[in-house]
Amino acid sequence: MFKALLRVQLASVVASLMRSSKGNEKRSAASAALIALLFIFVAGVLVFAVGAMFFVLAEPMHGLGLDWFYFAMAALTAFALCFIGSVFTAQQQLFAARDNELLLAMPIPPRLILGSRMVMLLLINYVLELIVTLPALIVWGIQIGFTGAGVIAAAAGALLLPLLVLCFTCLFAWILAAISARMRNKTIVTMVLYLIFLAAYFYAYMNLSDLLTALVANSAAIAGLVSAVYPAYAFGQAIAAGDFLHLAGFAACCVVPFAIVYAVLSRGFLAVTTRRPAAKKSVYREQKLSVSSASGALLKKELRHFAANGMYILNAAMGSILTIAAAVALIIYRGTLLPFVEVLPEGWAAAFLVIALCFLCGTDVISAPSISLEGKTLWLLKSLPLRPRAILMSKVNLHLVISLPPTLIASVCCIAALPLSAADAAAVVLIPALMCLFGALLGVVTNLRFPKFDYINETAVIKNSLSVVIAMFGSWGVLAAPVVLYVAALDGLLGVTAYLYICAALLAAACAAMYIYLGRGGERRFAAL
Repeated sequence: MFKALLRVQLASVVASLMRSSKGNEKRSAASAALIALLFIFVAGVLVFAVGAMFFVLAEPMHGLGLDWFYFAMAALTAFALCFIGSVFTAQQQLFAARDNELLLAMPIPPRLILGSRMVMLLLINYVLELIVTLPALIVWGIQIGFTGAGVIAAAAGALLLPLLVLCFTCLFAWILAAISARMRNKTIVTMVLYLIFLAAYFYAYMNLSDLLTALVANSAAIAGLVSAVYPAYAFGQAIAAGDFLHLAGFAACCVVPFAIVYAVLSRGFLAVTTRRPAAKKSVYREQKLSVSSASGALLKKELRHFAANGMYILNAAMGSILTIAAAVALIIYRGTLLPFVEVLPEGWAAAFLVIALCFLCGTDVISAPSISLEGKTLWLLKSLPLRPRAILMSKVNLHLVISLPPTLIASVCCIAALPLSAADAAAVVLIPALMCLFGALLGVVTNLRFPKFDYINETAVIKNSLSVVIAMFGSWGVLAAPVVLYVAALDGLLGVTAYLYICAALLAAACAAMYIYLGRGGERRFAAL
């Protein structure tokens, strides 16, 4: 039975990569190649960035005789990346999967369902771990070198470390699911925790050079603190000295907690997955019945769905969150930016602001998974006595209601903080707003072309569907193409401000074309879903 469950999980992952989400039709070679190139590019960038960080640390650590500390830092970094990268996926995959109730209704022990899901999370952790450990080991091998025993210890440690990470992610996900099941609005818990992790990430990224300098300067003191964390110390000593005794200790620290966590979660899996928050008893009070238009009712439905899913908010609307943060930062650091703005040629300050705001708008992909998220209830929408374009435009309006206000607020902050001419100020407001509209329409158009209904949980649609990838990178491509064209061919021939308005006109034309499509070809495609 466990093998059958595992095959189902693996088949689902393979199908999402190799098969079209509409039936059993395979993806075209071009789309498969595009997805593969995208994964390779992102992985290559991450591996290069991590390798550059460890390149700075290898020689100083070896010179101080702290070889074990280098590998301990690699283990801790991999642990942090795996935990942050999989903890919310674990909560969705283990306790909020769409087929949990179906599987639990069958004569299948809950521990087998849990085990098959944990294996998939383990594979995710292996991928994330390699992003850190592979460049760290390569850098050490090139600069310092390994003993034979060190190579064996490194391979064994890399295999064992994700088990330890999985203990913490699953336990944390279990606690989060148990808390959420007792709350009426569980989205708040997920959002707060995710934003805490995000703030910690940005703080570390913005201060990376200072943190590396402090790490090298205070290596001995920090190593003394890390040595108190036995798993990290044992991992480092096992690889640096080829010490199999420490390797055995590290293995015990990984395997024993994993077995305990698996046993505990197996006993509580049924209770957590079947628990529902207590409904507050409503008392009828006579009042006037409020009436709204069909478009207003559809928009309210979309907003309720959006607000109820923390992963939807944090993955699809991250651009809006970052836009507000950027607007606040611009006001705070206005004095620092003014000297740079004053020396820029006419129009260039507005161009840089427009590029930054449009890039953040492109990060929002709220409308891109909106049709797929209807899932098995799509027929309810199709049965309404409404034109399909009204339904499709409700998803466009959802994107605009969430994304447009932060964009306009940031544009106003830019105008208030920096000296801009009237024409430049108007461009800073107009073009990001048009880009927001473009992203909203593009998301619905691409989701009509590449819907994904064969998913276990909604997070898979929001994070991994092809329509989301095309919508985000398509928006960035539309932003990058005019920039490259102007720098390569039009600089000096056409003023920056005039070029901005030409781009605005082209962007407005593209939005109009997509709007017309939704009322014609888009309606026919929606009816055929």
